[in-house]
Amino acid sequence: MLEPLLRNNLPRLQALYDRFPSPARHALTSARGWVLRRIRHAPETYALLRELRQHESWSAGDVAAFQVRTLRQTLDEACGAVPFYRDYPRLQISSAEDLRRLPVLTREAVRENRHRLLSSATPARRRIRAGTTGTTGANLEMAYTPELARENWAFTLRQWAWAGVPPRSPRITFFGARIVPAGRASPPFWTYNLPDRQALMSIFHLSAKNAPAYLGFLRARQGQVLEGFPSVLGILADFALQRGERVPMRVVFTTGEPLHPPVREKIEAAFATRVFHYGMTEYCGLIQECERGSMHLVPEYGFLEILDDHNEPAGPGEDGYLVWTGFRNRAMPLLLYRIGDRGRWQGGDPCACGRAFPRVVPTITRESDLLRCPDGRVFSPRALNQLLKQARSLRFCQFVHDRPDRLVVRAVSGNGEAAAEAAQIQARLQALLGAVMQVTTEIADEPIARPGGKIPLIVNQLQP
Repeated sequence: MLEPLLRNNLPRLQALYDRFPSPARHALTSARGWVLRRIRHAPETYALLRELRQHESWSAGDVAAFQVRTLRQTLDEACGAVPFYRDYPRLQISSAEDLRRLPVLTREAVRENRHRLLSSATPARRRIRAGTTGTTGANLEMAYTPELARENWAFTLRQWAWAGVPPRSPRITFFGARIVPAGRASPPFWTYNLPDRQALMSIFHLSAKNAPAYLGFLRARQGQVLEGFPSVLGILADFALQRGERVPMRVVFTTGEPLHPPVREKIEAAFATRVFHYGMTEYCGLIQECERGSMHLVPEYGFLEILDDHNEPAGPGEDGYLVWTGFRNRAMPLLLYRIGDRGRWQGGDPCACGRAFPRVVPTITRESDLLRCPDGRVFSPRALNQLLKQARSLRFCQFVHDRPDRLVVRAVSGNGEAAAEAAQIQARLQALLGAVMQVTTEIADEPIARPGGKIPLIVNQLQP
C-alpha cells in the first residue's frame, strides 16, 4: 500500500524533494524505485507475461471470442459496482452491435462524474489517483490500482520482447517527473532509480547550453534502452544532429503523443536504432507497434470501436473516433469512452509479424508547437502539461507565446474556480521559466483551434 500513499501525495512531497542535494534525490528516487520494482517485477507480472506471449498465436476467431467474452464480464461488473452505470440496461452481449445500444461516454462526462465512476468493489485505500491532460490542457483525474500497474508492466514487457529487449534491461527515461529543481543551471539534470536500472532525465532543462551534458550522459550509456515523449526525444535528436553526432542506443520507445513521421526519422537517425511507438488511453485502451511497424490493438487490454460523428461504425478505410471499453481498470472502468483521438482500421493482408491482433492506423495531425525561451531553453508540450495535472476546473488550457518574452496562460472555464486555478498555473509556470519570460493569464470563452478541430497546447504566434 506504500505506492498509493506516495503517488497520491506527490504534489506535497515535491517541494520537500527539491530541497535535497543530488545524492539524497538519487536515494529517494531509488527508494521509490524499490517500491515500484516490487510491483512491476512480482511473480504475477511474469505469469501474465507468459500468458500474453501465448496469446500471440491466437487466430482472428480466438481474438473475437475473447473480446466478446470479456465484454460481457466487464459490463456485468461495471453495472453492478459503479454508480454511474447502475441505470444502464443489462445487455446480453454477443457482438459489438449489442454494445452500441449504450451511450458513448465523453471526456467531459468523465470529468464531471469522476466520483460516480469509481467502483465500490475497490476500497478507497487501494486507489491510486493519476491526473491526465492530453493535448488540450483539460485535466482528467483517473483512479487505478497497484494490480493494474503490475499488469501494465507485463504489457510493456511484451512489447519489449517484440523489440528484442529482455526484462530488466537498463533504460534512460525522458518523461514528465520533476526530478531536478526548476532553477538548476548546471548538471546533473538526472537522477537514478537503481533497483530498476533506470536513469530519469529532466525534460525541463533542455537547451542548447545544456545539450552537451545531455548528449554526454547518453554517450556514456550508449546501447541502452531510450524511452520518452516523442516531442522531447525530437528536441534531443535535434541537438545531436545539429552537432553532427550520432549516439547509438539499443532501441527507442515513445508514447504520450502522436509520433509524426519526420520526428520518427530524426530520432532514428540521431540514435541509430528503431523506434517502437505505443499509445494508451486513460487505462482503458492500448495500441502497440510490432517489429514489422504495424500498430496493433492489444485485445486483452480493451475493446475498440471506430465510430463516425453519428456514433455509427466508420466505413472501410474511413477515419473515425476511437471509442474504448476498458478491460483491466476495475477501480474506474470506462465503457464506450471517446476521448477525441481518431484513426481507422488497417485492412489488407495479415501483418507479417504473424499476430492476428487487429491493426489500427492512428490519424496523426500537428497538435502543438514547442516553446522556445529567449535563454535557449526548449519546452515540449508534454513538459508544460505536467503543470496542469492538479487543475480541476478548466475545460481547456493553452499556452500562447505571443511575444518573445511573454507567455499567456489562456484558460477556458469549467466552473467558478477557473480564475484561481489559472493564477496557480501562472505561478508554477513563472517559477519554471524564471525572469526571462513574463507569464500572464487570460480567461477565454473557447480554445484556439486549428484546421481539423485540433486544439494545440502551445500556440506560437511569433514569426518562424
